[in-house]
Amino acid sequence: MHLIKFNRKKLGLAFLIFVLLLMIAGFSLRGVLLRKAIRDVAQRFRNHNYKVHIDGAGFKGLSAVYIKEIFIQSETDDNSVQINSLFVKPRIIPLLAKRIRIKRINAESILVRYNYMDSTIVANATVRNDSAGFLEARGEIDMAGFAFRNIRRLFHYIPSRVNLGKVDVKVKYSDNLSGIGIDDFKLNHGKFSATFVLTGDSNALQLPFSGKLDKSTPEISFGMVNPDTSFLPVPILRDKYGFEAGFDSVEFSVDLSRRNRHMVSPQGVFAFSGFKSKGVRLSTGNILIDHFTSSFKVNIGASYAELDSATEVYLNRIVFHPYLKISLLSKPVIDFKIIPQTWAANDFFSSLPQGMFTSLKGIQTEGTLHYFLTFSVDMACPDSLFFNTRLTGDHFRIKSYGVDDYRMLNGSFTQRVYEKGRLVAAFPVGTENPDFVSFEEISPFLRAAVMTSEDGSFFYHNGFNPKAFTESISTNIKEKRFARGGSTISMQLVKNVFLTRNKTLARKIEEAIIVWIIENENLVAKQRMYEVYLNIIEWGPGIYGINQASHFYFNKKPSDLNLQESVYLASIVPHPKWYKYSFESNGVMRPFFAPYYSRLKELMVRREFINPSDTFGIQPVVTLTGPAAVVFDNSDTSRADSLRSMDMLELIPSLQSF
Repeated sequence: MHLIKFNRKKLGLAFLIFVLLLMIAGFSLRGVLLRKAIRDVAQRFRNHNYKVHIDGAGFKGLSAVYIKEIFIQSETDDNSVQINSLFVKPRIIPLLAKRIRIKRINAESILVRYNYMDSTIVANATVRNDSAGFLEARGEIDMAGFAFRNIRRLFHYIPSRVNLGKVDVKVKYSDNLSGIGIDDFKLNHGKFSATFVLTGDSNALQLPFSGKLDKSTPEISFGMVNPDTSFLPVPILRDKYGFEAGFDSVEFSVDLSRRNRHMVSPQGVFAFSGFKSKGVRLSTGNILIDHFTSSFKVNIGASYAELDSATEVYLNRIVFHPYLKISLLSKPVIDFKIIPQTWAANDFFSSLPQGMFTSLKGIQTEGTLHYFLTFSVDMACPDSLFFNTRLTGDHFRIKSYGVDDYRMLNGSFTQRVYEKGRLVAAFPVGTENPDFVSFEEISPFLRAAVMTSEDGSFFYHNGFNPKAFTESISTNIKEKRFARGGSTISMQLVKNVFLTRNKTLARKIEEAIIVWIIENENLVAKQRMYEVYLNIIEWGPGIYGINQASHFYFNKKPSDLNLQESVYLASIVPHPKWYKYSFESNGVMRPFFAPYYSRLKELMVRREFINPSDTFGIQPVVTLTGPAAVVFDNSDTSRADSLRSMDMLELIPSLQSF
């Protein structure tokens, strides 16, 4: 027994001596190891075309490293990182095994300068940003494994204590400088606090925030309060993305404990209050959302990312459940749904973001609304696109209208036309206007031609044509541009009378809601809607309504228009300002019109809008006999070329009905 105790003492002493020798050896070699580590890091930057300069480095105490003046710069001198001093204290035991685990980091100031460019110059060639290519490249990566490894690294390597005096990131875009910085960042065993600093346009905004980074859970959370009421002074958001935003408070938390190498499922909460924004793609005015809360769950697999349908989104007084899945294989496959939801009608309308829906402001309703949406598309095969959406009402009733009473379409009213926010025309719509023409006084050929071209099933749908919308999106995906719209005549009428012509997300959503109200409540008869439409739409620069159009082009009354003239007028409805590019200088119709005429005539007969006998012996020849005959423009051939190269599906949107 005494011998065993003695041997244990000798073994323990030997182990302590061995550890001590390792520490002495490591201490004597630490300078060599430090210099080698710095050279290795510098070489990695040089391999990526960056220059590196370090003024000096040394040890403080047993293991702490002090590095003075680090400067990293791109070869083009556009981008740089400057750290005036860096104090790093690694953990000793992992260091002996050549594993770096940082216990503490201190830095007085870090300055980053980045010159943002839309394209990268490589060997005198311009390579544009390609978001689709980026998505395709993601498909080659095991996203679950990638997320799993990096989450583990984050919680494994995050220091116990971090002190950053000042981090300042300057982003230059289009000669404007945006500043994004953090002052006095402190992380102490999972709890952190700092001040977020935004600068730009000679303004500065300080946003205090705090949170925690809990390794044991693991969980990340933070909260931020905005003491100011102005938009965040970040010029790059405005200049590049046409977007500005501000908020009263933001909260975020995410639980990352549900993860393995095959599936990572973060879930948490994101909320904000007093959110305000403006942007040319969103709305023409400022948007305000009082309250927004989302409890989300995300699933990341090897080749897909998914917003789980368990996600709940609270927007002011309503709740809905979105679902989104993006599968990244050879090409992205996108699935999006809004799970069927029921709302109190008045809660829905009162929850619409302020400033986003101008015509609906103040509307009061009762009853309930039911809504769902389903969308899916394989980007490798745009024709596979599926879209279905429906809004229905149960005991729905309008108690009082908001800014606009949509029943005004039944009587006389003043039509105001705006372009880029400027009033360009105003005229009465009704019998008091000598240009107003009743439905019966308009040539049946003209009525049939415009309806066939714009919305062949107008008299049979409830204001929406999902098939048309589906074909529109599919075409735009294939063309990689906005080549074709999917608006019905009902939607065009609402846009022209109650809304602006600006192509914003807000306008399209409000347009759809107003159309649903008019059609669902039978506020206006279909024939009256079409009559008003033909009397207000633009047929050329400053030419509004079919009466002005028939006289301008053909010096005729609308009732006297023949088939060829009616087809021509239908052809210019999508692009009314392009009429003068449809003819050669001698007044002869350009070649593109013949196939358009033949196809539209065929559809009119197929739909039984006209008789086959009406087309016998009729040639696609149009002669301008009104004032338009003297207005041509051969100096600009780009518009004519655009018309010439257009596909028939672009010229006749209602083709999707076949």
